[in-house]
Amino acid sequence: KLQFLYFIGEGETKNMAAILVGLVVLTARAQNPDSDGLMNLHLMPDKVADGAMCLDGTPAGFYFKPFSGIANSNKWQLFIEGGGWCYDAEDCYQRSKGRLGSSTGWNTTTTQGGMMSQNCTVNPDFCNYNKVELTYCDGNSFTGNREDPLVYNGTNMYFRGKRNLDAILETLLEKYNLRDAQEVMLTGCSAGGLSTFIHTNYVQDWLSTHTTSLKKFKAVALSGFFLDHTNIEGNPVYHDEIVNIHSISNATLDVRCVEANKNAPWKCNFAQYTYPHVAAPMMVINSAYDQWQLGCIYTAVYPQGWPNQTDPVHGGCNKIKGWTECTDNPDDCSSSQMVTMNKYITDFNVTIQQIPKFSEAGSGAFLHSCHTHCEAKKDDSYIGFKINGVSIRDALSKWWAAPTTDPASSHQYTPCLYNTGNTTERDCNPTCLL
Repeated sequence: KLQFLYFIGEGETKNMAAILVGLVVLTARAQNPDSDGLMNLHLMPDKVADGAMCLDGTPAGFYFKPFSGIANSNKWQLFIEGGGWCYDAEDCYQRSKGRLGSSTGWNTTTTQGGMMSQNCTVNPDFCNYNKVELTYCDGNSFTGNREDPLVYNGTNMYFRGKRNLDAILETLLEKYNLRDAQEVMLTGCSAGGLSTFIHTNYVQDWLSTHTTSLKKFKAVALSGFFLDHTNIEGNPVYHDEIVNIHSISNATLDVRCVEANKNAPWKCNFAQYTYPHVAAPMMVINSAYDQWQLGCIYTAVYPQGWPNQTDPVHGGCNKIKGWTECTDNPDDCSSSQMVTMNKYITDFNVTIQQIPKFSEAGSGAFLHSCHTHCEAKKDDSYIGFKINGVSIRDALSKWWAAPTTDPASSHQYTPCLYNTGNTTERDCNPTCLL
C-alpha cells in the first residue's frame, strides 16, 4: 500500500485536485495493467488503385483493436485522428514529408486514452468496444477529392481524404466484421472533430446501407468546433486559410450543407455552418477557450508570402505582438487582455447556441472554459474536468445511454468567463487543473 501525506496550504486546492485525479488514473492502471492494449496498424495498398492515399502517394491506413467480451462484439468506436490542416502549396508540401502527410514511418501500434481508453476504470462505458483510429494524412479533415495531383517543387501531392474514408469503411466491412455492427459512435478530435461534423451524415447513411442490424448511431465531436472568426486585429486569417485548402483539395463536404450554401460551398468546411445540417444525435465536447483556437485563430497572422508562403514553418499561430504570454497562459493576461479573451468565449457560446441543432432533442454539449485541446482523449481531464460537479466522462455516459427523444437541455453544460480583476488567479473553473 502507498500512503500519502499532503498538507494543503493557501492556494493549493487546485494542486490537490490534480494529485487526486492523478491517483485515480494510476490506480486504474495498476488494477488493470493490460488496459492500454495496443491498436494495430492496417495499411491499405490494395486501395491505392481506387485513389486512396496520403498526400505523398503512400497508402492510407488505420489502427484497429477488436472488442473484448462477446457482449461488445457489435459495438464500435470510429475515431477520426486530428492534426490541423495545411493551407497552401508550400504548407502541404512540408506536411507531405511528415506523418500527417505520409504513412512512411507510421508506428505499427498505437494507444488511445480518455473516451477511447481500454482501461475500464477510466472508461467503463466504451473500454471494450471495437476501436478504430482513422489515421489522418490528407491535409483537410478527410475531405480532399482532387483527381489530379498538385505538383509543387517537382513533387506530386494527392488530396484524397474522402477516398481514404471510403477505403477504411470498406476494409472494415470486408475484413473486420463492421457489417454486423449494431452500435456505432463516430468521433474524432481537432481536425478529426471537424471531420465528425462534416461526415456524420455520410457515415450514418453509409452504415445504414452496408450493415445488417444497425440499431444505434451517435456522433461525438471533440475540439472540432473551430470558429469562423477574425483575429484580435480584425483579420480573417483562419477563414482565408480554410477557404484556400477547400479550393486546393477539391473538398467533398456534407451534401445537405452544400445544398443549403450553393453560392458559398466553402462554408461547409467550417463546423458552425455544417452543424445545423447534422441529422444524427450529436454531442459536442469543446473548450470555448480552446488552446489551439486562441493561438491559431484569435492571435494568428498570415504566413509570410500568403497565399504562396515562402516560410516552411506551418501557419502563423500566436504571432501577434504582445499576446504570446497571454495566449499561452491566462494567468499571464492583463485585465484588459482577459476582457478580450473572454470575448472569444462569449462569441463561441453565442455562435453554437444559436444553431437550432444545439437545442434539438437528442443533442448534447459539454462546453467548458479550460485552456486545453482534445481533453476528452486524456485520462486525467476526461475524469477531472467538471461543470457543476459533472465530469466529461459522466456527461458523455448519460447522453450515450439516453433515448434520442431526451431534451437537449438535460445534456448541456456551458462555460464560464475568466476573472478580469487585478488577480493572478484568472481561472473560473478550478477543475481545469491549469
